[in-house]
Amino acid sequence: MRVPAERRRAIFEAMREQGIGVQVNYIPAYWHPVFEDLGYQRGMCPVAEDYYRREISLPMFPGLTDQDVERVIEVTRKAVAG
Repeated sequence: MRVPAERRRAIFEAMREQGIGVQVNYIPAYWHPVFEDLGYQRGMCPVAEDYYRREISLPMFPGLTDQDVERVIEVTRKAVAG
């Protein structure tokens, strides 16, 4: 999900505190160390970088029950409402 960049850490931590295994994914590929020697610079892909600053990945896997999904929704709503 996308959240305001300035609130991402607070939302992330609030959800983790409630036992929801959120993550931050989708780091711009050219930020990875393997690409350092190719001369890529931060700022080259502003849309990807903006998405990364706002992104939180919610749990999603086949074993999630309907009850699990409802709990993720409830915790997400509370965290986002702040």
